[in-house]
Amino acid sequence: MTAIGETVPGRRQAERLERIWRGREGLLGWLTTTDHKRIGIMFFFTALAFFAAGGVEALLIRTQLIGPDQRLLSPDAYNELFTLHGVTMIFLFVVPISIGAFGNYLLPLMIGARDLAFPRMNALSYWVYLASGIFVYVGLAIGQAPDAGWFNYVPLASKQFSPSAGIDFYALGLIFNAISSTATAVNLIVTIFKLRAPGMSLDRMPLFCYAFLAVSFALVFALPPLTVACILLELDRRLGFDFYNVAAGGEPLMWQHLFWIFGHPEVYIIILPAFGIATSIIPAFTRRKMVAFALVAVAEILVAFIGFGVWVHHMFAVGLPTVTTIYFAAASLIIVIPSGIQLFSWITTIVTGTPSFKTPLLWIVGFIVLFIMGGLSGVMFAAIPFDQQATDTYFVVAHFHYVIFGAAVFPILGGIYFWFPKVTGRLYHERAGQASFWLTFAGTMVTFFPMHIVGLLGMPRRNYTYSPGLGWTGLNVLETLGSYLLAAGLLLMTANLVWSRFRGPPAGNDPWGGETLEWSTTSPPPEYNYAVIPTVTSAYPMWDDHDRAEDERRLARGELVFDAGHEQPTSTTLDAELDEVLEMPSESPWPLVLAMAIAGVFVLLLTGHWTTAVVFGGIALAVLAVWHAGEVEVVRSAGRAVANGVWGMLLFAATEAGLFGTLLGSYFYLRFSSAQWPPPGIEAPSVALPLALTAALVLTTVPVVLAVLAARRGRIGAAWLLVALAVLVQAGYLAWQVVLFADDLGRFSPSETAYGSIYFTLLGAHHGHVALGLLLELWVLARLARGVTTYRVVALQAVALYWVFVNAMAVLVVAAQVSPS
Repeated sequence: MTAIGETVPGRRQAERLERIWRGREGLLGWLTTTDHKRIGIMFFFTALAFFAAGGVEALLIRTQLIGPDQRLLSPDAYNELFTLHGVTMIFLFVVPISIGAFGNYLLPLMIGARDLAFPRMNALSYWVYLASGIFVYVGLAIGQAPDAGWFNYVPLASKQFSPSAGIDFYALGLIFNAISSTATAVNLIVTIFKLRAPGMSLDRMPLFCYAFLAVSFALVFALPPLTVACILLELDRRLGFDFYNVAAGGEPLMWQHLFWIFGHPEVYIIILPAFGIATSIIPAFTRRKMVAFALVAVAEILVAFIGFGVWVHHMFAVGLPTVTTIYFAAASLIIVIPSGIQLFSWITTIVTGTPSFKTPLLWIVGFIVLFIMGGLSGVMFAAIPFDQQATDTYFVVAHFHYVIFGAAVFPILGGIYFWFPKVTGRLYHERAGQASFWLTFAGTMVTFFPMHIVGLLGMPRRNYTYSPGLGWTGLNVLETLGSYLLAAGLLLMTANLVWSRFRGPPAGNDPWGGETLEWSTTSPPPEYNYAVIPTVTSAYPMWDDHDRAEDERRLARGELVFDAGHEQPTSTTLDAELDEVLEMPSESPWPLVLAMAIAGVFVLLLTGHWTTAVVFGGIALAVLAVWHAGEVEVVRSAGRAVANGVWGMLLFAATEAGLFGTLLGSYFYLRFSSAQWPPPGIEAPSVALPLALTAALVLTTVPVVLAVLAARRGRIGAAWLLVALAVLVQAGYLAWQVVLFADDLGRFSPSETAYGSIYFTLLGAHHGHVALGLLLELWVLARLARGVTTYRVVALQAVALYWVFVNAMAVLVVAAQVSPS
């Protein structure tokens, strides 16, 4: 099929769009780009570099374990490589290559958009990701890499047992990395809900998009517990707080709860993109629509949702009450149901279609086999007695790698082959592709299957060596040889794709007969993606020839071309009816500058230069102010849907709700674990004054909401005065609270008891929350002083929404602090 814009009537429009959307050439163009495709490519190659680093670490670990009493690695070096391997593969490879590379590059193309909803934030997410990865690896370069495992359990990760800066690199690096992942997730959610092509209602959206939507929501709610856990750990290590110190009323087990509340959803965050990739590849190579399309879409959402309710099955061996472990064992079994629905759909679609077992489909078949095997061993861990026996053995390592490498990475590798022609315009070498699959599949089986056996024989994980005569040697030799076979398969794949990039035959626009919209544009796609925004009438738009022919006719008539500028249409959430047309930002240096400022903050926190870190934080805020000095122009609007900016603020508030919810949960966890709260010698806080101050703060919601109504009616003066009134009251509240905070510091210390630690941390977070809201209001006041535009009204709506959320959190924080013991 001819790509839209290649016919004679479309060339003039395409040339105009090319001039409008053309990006800057050379290195400067890549440093300042906001094009989702370029950013996706940068995510891709950066993630592959970290994959290579993690692979080398894995080979060193396996070589160390090839026989008993090996001395290739010292115990300290083994612990560091073991930890970095996990951190790298989870945080720096699988998640970034999934949502950062595949999500960035493909999702706008699949839904008929020209870019993501927030292009500059997209660029920021990449630069923060790169900086966070470098930050973590600097620890290895200077001999202070993290060494307590990727799960970083306390008290092993405490200052007492890990005095070097390695754990600080871990904790601060993961907080830093979470900024990138959260920004990408928010961007993908808003893009899916707001930028779909006309007619692409939610029931016509590709299953790939459902998978990435589920992943993005899971990231928004899963990352805050990990972030809070790392913040509390850093406060313990750097400032002497006592969150995890038993002697002062802290709870080491709280780290495990917080980590696995993140960690188990993270498993599905890793694997759901693989599900989405599989549902794209299978129809293309079986020439058949997915069986049970609607059930698969629901199952992808359910996997992410139920994943938040099973974290304790990682903690069956810590001595929790039986009733608790039984509940989580049941939840662990229930999550098999939506996974089974998808397996049924994949297998049935292949069996009832006419499969062509080219390289991409081979990777998906391999994924299905490995996912079934990993899933079966996972169900075994839902049996509490078995879990307690197998905990911390190599059986766990085998299960984990079947799921993470076999079930998550295999579809990624298949996806690389599948979309390689679209990205490069070239075809890969098919026989070499199939050979790389079989080498990798065989290497995976030989490496990880024997780990089940050696684990049942009692070999513990995380040991850097073992004694002879235990019956483990032969199996470890086999595993190590398998790891080199696996590496050979990946190297062959790399060589194939590098050769094909330069020497492969031209691919054309749609070499596979794909079913989704990205195959309707050129290979590689132009910077504007589509000369005419496509229309959609089914979930398989490329198989609807009449729709693609109608796109050509619309292009000839100049309909849905949007070539007056850097324009992107938005649509309604449910039915994808055209709504606003936005003039989107293009190249910008500010994402890179802001990422550098944020990196400076984390480096200075690591080195203990607190004052200078605050200065760099101020620089970051100043960069944000300059960043938003320009406005996204609304070319025209039907006013039928919630604006992108309001969607973004809703999701930002959801992220902060996760942070405050985790802090409040930690407060009550410590409280109910304590025999007396507050501890002896500390007087409980007063009730009357905090409640009165909170009531005054909550009442400021009224003028803020009235200001939104006034701005909508064009009453700029009234809107400005109402916001100013709210600012005065809120600033007074914050000043009074700071005085009370200082008074409390005079009565008891945050570094003497767990009560003091959580009390001051929770209040300090709340005060920072109010201060951020004030800064946003001051920014809005400055914008409103220049008159009313659609952009400024949306900004005011977003800030008003944020203040409602701030006030709701204030009520919860104060209620927790003043509730009876």
